[in-house]
Amino acid sequence: MLISAAAQTIKPVVHVQPLLAKESAAARNVAAAASPDLSEYYAPAQGKQGAELLFALHTIIRTGHVDRGYSQARDELFSEVADTDGDNMVEDLFTGELRGPITGRKDSFAKGFNTEHTWPQSKGATGIAQSDLHHLHPSDIQTNSKRGSFPYGEVAQSEWSVGEGAHQAQLGVDLLGKTVFEPQEAAKGDIARGLLYFYTRYSPSQTGKFTTVNFKHELPTLLKWAAEDPVSDVERLRNNAVQAVQGNRNPFVDHPEFLDAIKFEQLEIK
Repeated sequence: MLISAAAQTIKPVVHVQPLLAKESAAARNVAAAASPDLSEYYAPAQGKQGAELLFALHTIIRTGHVDRGYSQARDELFSEVADTDGDNMVEDLFTGELRGPITGRKDSFAKGFNTEHTWPQSKGATGIAQSDLHHLHPSDIQTNSKRGSFPYGEVAQSEWSVGEGAHQAQLGVDLLGKTVFEPQEAAKGDIARGLLYFYTRYSPSQTGKFTTVNFKHELPTLLKWAAEDPVSDVERLRNNAVQAVQGNRNPFVDHPEFLDAIKFEQLEIK
């Protein structure tokens, strides 16, 4: 494994116990909060399969989606969406490191965090998509820079890494010889469901810089990650928080079975 000098100087403290505590707190919050009745929300998708289901979900999640604007969305990301237990401690998507206190985008930058667009801005996350909280996450500035706009994937030969064990993130080459970025284990399902949401939300009405060049390469891995890393209570709470400010939901958090019903691997990804 080749590790750059930059990686050697970055030694994030992975707070395993606080992360477990945040998961437990989120579980209590989910249990205590009134569970939203989603039967009406997803009614137009009932009984549909394949591309028909994909388009039905696109229509559902597009309706009522409010553009928060990039500055406001980042404040809401760091103050509410990424802080599920309200302790002002925010987790790096890629390694799980906790930093704080953080209450908004200015605090986050002072603590060394950027906003990760899991679907890169250069690949079409522009306009309303730039501020779509379903695919935005806090990330360490240097690690975010290393990810750049490379697709996500599983690294076979590492060129750079940060973190340790299950909390390691790395950049390198996959088995097909393509440069990819691999996050910590605990983030893989979240990232997968966020990217599958993004494709569902924006692909039928793609404009401007929108391209599926990354998504085509990522798709088999994303489906694998979504199956291996199931939806957590933190992710459910995050979905509720995004809807509260943005007005729409990630259907693959609410109904993971939609992924099998759509059969993404059989779709013609343009």
